[in-house]
Amino acid sequence: MADIELKRLKASEVVLKASRLARLVGHTELMEFLGFERNGYPTDGSATTWIGRAGRWADREKKTFYTHSIAKVEAQVESAHQAIDAMRGGGNYSGDAALIAARDHDTRILQSSANLSTWTGICGQVVATVYDMATEIYHELLFSELQASLFADTQQKVDGALAAASGTALEKIERISDRLRDGDTESVSQALTTCRRLIDSSADYVFPARDELYKIGDEVDLKVGPQQVLNRLQAHTHACGASKSRRDRLRRTLADLYARCSAGTHAEVTFDEARFIFLQTYIVLGEILTLSAPEDSKS
Repeated sequence: MADIELKRLKASEVVLKASRLARLVGHTELMEFLGFERNGYPTDGSATTWIGRAGRWADREKKTFYTHSIAKVEAQVESAHQAIDAMRGGGNYSGDAALIAARDHDTRILQSSANLSTWTGICGQVVATVYDMATEIYHELLFSELQASLFADTQQKVDGALAAASGTALEKIERISDRLRDGDTESVSQALTTCRRLIDSSADYVFPARDELYKIGDEVDLKVGPQQVLNRLQAHTHACGASKSRRDRLRRTLADLYARCSAGTHAEVTFDEARFIFLQTYIVLGEILTLSAPEDSKS
């Protein structure tokens, strides 16, 4: 990207360098575009999108365009420069044909200038397209690295919390996750049952059942007995000082997940949905279990 920004490379050199980048990251669209730029464009209409992005249309209505490879385009740029330089001093014309010769000389200069403008425009468009796609790849890689780092750090905390809270239920996660990936028909029911057990055991761990009601400020009095699993998790988030908006979000998410994990709904859940339910359960329980000291802003 710096080579493009500082104009250190010609368009053909940018194409070759970007080809290596496209190959390393497996970016099929960029590889396709650069393949046309290296080898020239087909005339069967298969490269219409790239023709437009590279500024190669000669007449869009007639569907005519410049098929030359970027190396040949650069050769045309150099040729146009040389033609203009050769005609720069004008001509020494005399006689009856002087006016016609001078007019012809000016026409050739204008034609060479027009050609130069066309070819340099294509070079500029090609470089700009490569730059846009390289920037997109850069941000994707940057986000992926950040996301991976963030997830790895969070996963370490969540796994430790779930292991303490869920005991043997956690040991089934990896096995069931493998079966979900393999498309095992029994894995959907087992995954949902495991999710429900994880929620139950997490509630028992962070907020054991009580006979007395749990009061959440002036909002509501919650029953927190053995059967009130979601209430106990809600009570835990309140006890940890989570804001009302955060508690409400966690409560709604858990309620939806718990209902979807009920035995009566297993037949309605597809493999894809089961994977996301499994992942969402892991994430929301991880967030709840890693709550600790009350936050500064209590509701």
